[in-house]
Amino acid sequence: MVGGRGGDGVVVRAGEAGDRVGIRRVLGGLHGAGADGVTLPVVRKAARTFVAVVGDAVVGVVVGTFVDYGREPYGTIEELVVAPGRRGAGVGTALLDECRGWLAGVGAEVVFVSAVGEEAAEFYVRAGFSRCVGPWLWGRTGVGRE
Repeated sequence: MVGGRGGDGVVVRAGEAGDRVGIRRVLGGLHGAGADGVTLPVVRKAARTFVAVVGDAVVGVVVGTFVDYGREPYGTIEELVVAPGRRGAGVGTALLDECRGWLAGVGAEVVFVSAVGEEAAEFYVRAGFSRCVGPWLWGRTGVGRE
C-alpha cells in the first residue's frame, strides 16, 4: 500500500534517504544499538540464475536471491531443479555450489532454502544445510487489501 493511508492519518510511502535517522530510531526497538549500522533505505538486492547444460540442452537450474539492508545480509535458494534423467549425477550439487559461491561473493552471511519434500530436504542436509524451526510465517500478498 505504498502511498496509502492507515488509521489516524498515517501515510505509507517509500522510504527515502532523509528518513535514515527515523528508521534507525524505530529499528532500535528491534536491534538495539546494532541499529546504528543499518543503512536503510538503501537496500542491496540481487538475483542470479545459473543453469547446467549438456551441449545445448539445459539439464538443471537454480535461482538465488540476495538481500542486504545493512544488517545480516542473506541469500535464498528460490528454485533448484534438475532434469529427471540427470538426477544423482552431481548436477544439483554443482548448481548449488555455484549459487552459494555467488552469494558469498556478494556478502551473504547465511543462505535459506525451503525444501519441498523429504528427498529435497535430505539433499540440502547432505550439502551442509541445517534443519531449523523458528519465527517463519507466510501469507498471500492480497490479504487485507481492498
